[in-house]
Amino acid sequence: MKTETKKMRELYDQWQTQGISKQAFCNRNGIGYHKFNYWVKKFRRKNVAPVEPTRGFSQIPVQKRDLIEQNQQVLAAITFPSGSRIELFGSLDASFIKKLIL
Repeated sequence: MKTETKKMRELYDQWQTQGISKQAFCNRNGIGYHKFNYWVKKFRRKNVAPVEPTRGFSQIPVQKRDLIEQNQQVLAAITFPSGSRIELFGSLDASFIKKLIL
């Protein structure tokens, strides 16, 4: 069984690599915000070097029915400040789009 310090350290490291807010991380992982914030401050006081965030794209599983046909036109496009661009074809539900941008 992991000690709470080790568990929170692992969560802290995960948060550092994801590049999202503490609140969003807590919501995704079912952690109390105030508890997590306490540990973040504790690790930072000890001058723990942050883990470098992972760069690049994450794979999102796509079901066969979601695949697009070659001749479909772009429904919407999301262009990020980095220049990365996501083009959306056909009808997609909001949860799929949320996975792409979070």
